[in-house]
Amino acid sequence: MKATPDIRILVVEDDPFFLRVLVRRLEAEGYQVQSASDGREGMKAIVTFEPDLVISDWMMPQVDGLELCQSIKTGLRDTAPYFILLTAKGEISDKLLALDTGADDYLVKPCDQGELMARVRAGLRIVLLTQDLRQAAVDLAALRAEVERVRRELSVRGVEWPVGEPPSKARRAA
Repeated sequence: MKATPDIRILVVEDDPFFLRVLVRRLEAEGYQVQSASDGREGMKAIVTFEPDLVISDWMMPQVDGLELCQSIKTGLRDTAPYFILLTAKGEISDKLLALDTGADDYLVKPCDQGELMARVRAGLRIVLLTQDLRQAAVDLAALRAEVERVRRELSVRGVEWPVGEPPSKARRAA
């Protein structure tokens, strides 16, 4: 999957060196990137930047990455960005807690940059497929409304709906 400039990624990391490295790598891949140095800044950036994907450290002052993740996933629900938690915590219990709290992926630092980029691409594939699915649902609802409008118009003109019921109702009855 090629990066497009309209894909937005937020990086939340309190280590300035690691933050710079991540931002540069993501920008070099063609993504639109914004950074935050702690979870509180990250929460503000979620609202103003509206990222498609968030990469966040877990252990940060004030609001940590897990709190940030939980807040985003609870508050934004279906519209929440894909969330990758990047941390030095490598115990299986930490991974389970993070994933159960709402993180979509989990990487232990230090991590291979290639693996991180592969996980970003995988996450963005899910984001784009989800967006496509939402758009398809909107389009389907519009088509169903149009079919119903045409059915009513035909009925007013005394024309029966062809072959009984609209296909959606016939399928549900089966």
